[in-house]
Amino acid sequence: MAIFKQSSFFLPNRSTGAVKRVIIVLLIVILCVGVLAGVWFLTKLGPQSVDYRTINQNIEVPEEVLALKARSLELEAQFEEVLAIRDANLADIKLLKEALDLQVEYLDKYPGVDSDAVKRRINLRKRYQDLAASSLLESSHQLEQEAQELAKVENYELARTKYGEAYEQQKKINEDFPLSRAYNIGRATRLQRQARYLTAQPLFERSQEAEVEADAFIEKHDWTKAEERLQVAIAIQDDLNREYRGTNQASMSRLEQLRGKLVGIRSGQTYLEVERVADLADASRAAGENLEAASLYLEASRLQRLLNEEYTDTLYASSERVAEFQRKAQTSESFELGLEIERNHNHLKELLAARRTYEAAEVIAALRRSIKQMEEAYPRSSLNDEELQVKVRYLNLVQNDLGFIQDRVYDALLPIPEEEEWKMLRTEVPQALYSLIMGTNPSRNEGGLNPVDSVSWTDAKTFCERLSWILGKPVRLPTENEFRQALGRLKYVVLEDHFWSVSASGGISQPVSKKQALASGYFDLLGNVSEWLESMDRYEDEDARHIGGHAQDRLEAIFTVPVREAPRGERNRMTGFRFVVSAN
Repeated sequence: MAIFKQSSFFLPNRSTGAVKRVIIVLLIVILCVGVLAGVWFLTKLGPQSVDYRTINQNIEVPEEVLALKARSLELEAQFEEVLAIRDANLADIKLLKEALDLQVEYLDKYPGVDSDAVKRRINLRKRYQDLAASSLLESSHQLEQEAQELAKVENYELARTKYGEAYEQQKKINEDFPLSRAYNIGRATRLQRQARYLTAQPLFERSQEAEVEADAFIEKHDWTKAEERLQVAIAIQDDLNREYRGTNQASMSRLEQLRGKLVGIRSGQTYLEVERVADLADASRAAGENLEAASLYLEASRLQRLLNEEYTDTLYASSERVAEFQRKAQTSESFELGLEIERNHNHLKELLAARRTYEAAEVIAALRRSIKQMEEAYPRSSLNDEELQVKVRYLNLVQNDLGFIQDRVYDALLPIPEEEEWKMLRTEVPQALYSLIMGTNPSRNEGGLNPVDSVSWTDAKTFCERLSWILGKPVRLPTENEFRQALGRLKYVVLEDHFWSVSASGGISQPVSKKQALASGYFDLLGNVSEWLESMDRYEDEDARHIGGHAQDRLEAIFTVPVREAPRGERNRMTGFRFVVSAN
């Protein structure tokens, strides 16, 4: 009984769901049919295709209207007969124009639509405009050609008239016959531009002539007439720029250039005064009147500064000239002090060369005072010598060691065989001497008696320069010939007794003069460290050379006296140097 009740409870629900689904389907179908019907209805409301072949079937055309069309066709046929025999003339063109007018009148009076008649009207109009414009175009071209010939002989006024007439005819073509092949807006613009060009050209040439005349007066320093002619050139160019824009003669850059030249003319007199005063100053300096020269140079500087302020854009404005006059003024003022410095410098070199180092120390102190006075009182003087300043500062730094250094160097010099003017250091430069001169030691195999290594060619040259200051004599690197002269012949020399090679050195440099000296008295010319040579025969950007081999070479290589090249700034632990000193 319970089971039966449960089943009877569910049956009505299933039946109700099915009915709902059927109703939903029917509604969807009805909606779709409605949408399609709506679309069909809307299409009926849109534009419909028209068959123009049947549109005029029931329209009655008056006989007089049809007669217009017939007459137009007849006239066109007559025109075609003429063309078959000869070229069309003006009367023939009028015949074609009459056919066109009749066709236009026919279409105006025709009550319906005749597409063929419309096309014929268009063709007749194009044909008529081509023929009607041809004579005008021919005449316009002829006028243009005549204008070009006149322009070649510089008859600008008549040429301009011809260009204007050619333009007017092209303009008429463009306005009255726009459908013709002769229609050309670009040509009309070009002809108009040519006419404007020929109007502007005589003006431009007059401006140029006035400028040339002004330049001639400038050469003569006739500033009044030069300014007058230049004002004329400027006025004409200004008019060209305003009235003839777009032509070749209009030029803002030329106008600015002329104005700049005018400023130059106006500043010319001041410039000449500057030159006059500067010439007087030069003459006074040449005559030895240095104080008078200094006063005149200062006046020239003042005048030049005024010129710069008043005429900023002139050719004569120059801040460099102001500085130059000031430099010359201070040079003249400091002339006597400069002579005193030069005399003391020469005396210092003499004292150092004579090994009178105590007296030299007093001169160094005097030089320092004079150089300082020069720097402070006359900083722009050309007599300020930066190299001399560096030299005196260095000598002042080592003045207590001057005697010691000189004694050590002179004791170690030997004459070079067959060379009288130079003596050479008998050993490679030891690190102790290098450190004493340079205040530093770049060597990687350190030791006071070891040869200096890891020193560049440039470092070696700086060492020689400083040593020359101390000795008061020229000092430099040896040449290859001097080196070989000191080396002498190696035929009977036992290399192991004199030179360090890899077999005995262990590949590192050894203290100088530890091996036996050669017969000439020199130590370690081969092996130990390779030695930089003077490079007087080479350009500054070329590599330098070093000679003699080093402690990492075998004896066979050392025996060949190898010469190697390296960049002047290169530092190598197997490269050092020795030097030569003037014997005089």
